[in-house]
Amino acid sequence: MPEKRRGLPNWVFIVAGALVLAVYLFSKFLGQKTILKAVLGEPGDLVARAMKSAKYSPRITSRIGEISGTNFKVKQLGARKDTSVFQFLLQGERGNASIKLWMVKRPSGQWDLIKTDTLFSTERTVPLTQLDKL
Repeated sequence: MPEKRRGLPNWVFIVAGALVLAVYLFSKFLGQKTILKAVLGEPGDLVARAMKSAKYSPRITSRIGEISGTNFKVKQLGARKDTSVFQFLLQGERGNASIKLWMVKRPSGQWDLIKTDTLFSTERTVPLTQLDKL
C-alpha cells in the first residue's frame, strides 16, 4: 500500500514564494512612489525624483558614504495647499544628510521646486588611539 502523504502540497510553497516575490518587487520599485503619491498627492512624483537623484548624487555620497536608509516626512503644508515643505533623511555609512525641499504649485497646476537645502551631519567618535587619554 502506498503511504499517505502528510504535510502541505508543493503548489502551496510555490504560491507562497510567488507572493513574497511580488510583494518584494512592488515595495522595491513601486512602493515608495505609490506611498508618496498617496501622502502628498500631485507633488509626490517630484519628490520621488528628488529622492532618487539624491541617492546617487556624488556630492552627497562622497560626504556620507553609501546610502543605507531613507526616512521622509512632510514638515508643513500651506493654508491654501499651494505650498509644501518636504524633508527626507538619507542615512549613510559615515553620516547623515537631511534634505529639505520647498515646493510651490504654479497657476498652471504644475508643482515646481523653488528651494532646496542640504544639511550634513556625522557622529563624533573618539579614535582608538585617544581612548587611553580619556
